[in-house]
Amino acid sequence: MSTDPDTPLSDEPRQGPFGRVRGGIQWLNANKKRFFWWWVGYQAIKGMLTLSLIWIPLLLVWLGVRGGG
Repeated sequence: MSTDPDTPLSDEPRQGPFGRVRGGIQWLNANKKRFFWWWVGYQAIKGMLTLSLIWIPLLLVWLGVRGGG
């Protein structure tokens, strides 16, 4: 199976919405490793942003560490 998104997985034309859905599911299954690593990267970036923009400032406020004063 090809992992190129523009390459059809079979020679038969997809008929109707169910054929398109079936083709989309086959394409997702052919590319699941790539989507898994995209998801891992997304979660890592989201976690770093949440930690640095929300949890660390909340911890500093809770500990009473305030700047400028």
